[in-house]
Amino acid sequence: MKKTQICILAALFLFAQHALAQTVTLAVEAVYPKDQAEYVYEPLKNWLEKKTGLDVQIESADNYYFYWRAAKNNEPEFTLDASHIAAYRMQEKNYIPLARVQEDISYHLISNFEPAEGQTVAEFLVGNRVVTLPNPNMGSMLFDEWFTDLFLQPQKIVTALSWEDVIEQVFAQSADAAIIPSSLFDLYPNFATLQESKKIPGLTFLASPNTSPQLRESFKNAILSIGEDDESYDILAELNSDGFIEVDTEAYQGLAEYLTDLLY
Repeated sequence: MKKTQICILAALFLFAQHALAQTVTLAVEAVYPKDQAEYVYEPLKNWLEKKTGLDVQIESADNYYFYWRAAKNNEPEFTLDASHIAAYRMQEKNYIPLARVQEDISYHLISNFEPAEGQTVAEFLVGNRVVTLPNPNMGSMLFDEWFTDLFLQPQKIVTALSWEDVIEQVFAQSADAAIIPSSLFDLYPNFATLQESKKIPGLTFLASPNTSPQLRESFKNAILSIGEDDESYDILAELNSDGFIEVDTEAYQGLAEYLTDLLY
């Protein structure tokens, strides 16, 4: 057989393999603009496809509200969720947890400045601008939980499109303070921490109850193998994690209530 014929047959074989591959959707937390999300999750997409033989389509919503609306209305095969969204899917949609990043996460209220001696955080920030991502991101929901006095109320700014944008607004002094996750806070230790939330689980992979056990097991094994070699290092770097672990569902207790109490 001629070399050109062999190349043609090989190309046809690869095309047939791709055509026969099952396509699944992986919906991800909306903390990046869509074009940036495509770049961030490309290493993860490639890894999952290599390990499972699936055709994985990354689904990223335009903003956090649309991400939450999709979580209520849609049922993608797989998701990579913030823990309160994951808790909602588990409680209300019977989604099955597969794995989570090994790091817990907390949220910090940060500023370039600190309250004067004897001054409360609310007094210090009254009338000032605090930037975070929109509802129902945990940063925005914690703002509502922390600042309940209408007479000592900072101004909540939710125009940021990403956590990077949140930090840039503080640096540019278009905001006076911000609520950010600990994974980001650790990169900017010079900020003063005015308040910190309790720790909750980090990003969590879930599977739809409509997926087969075999498909879920294949996907889970692929996730838990991330970090076993240098090839998957880029995935961990993009997700600010050192690896994935099994899910303890007890750690998600009460988190869904942040969402089930919402009126939209």
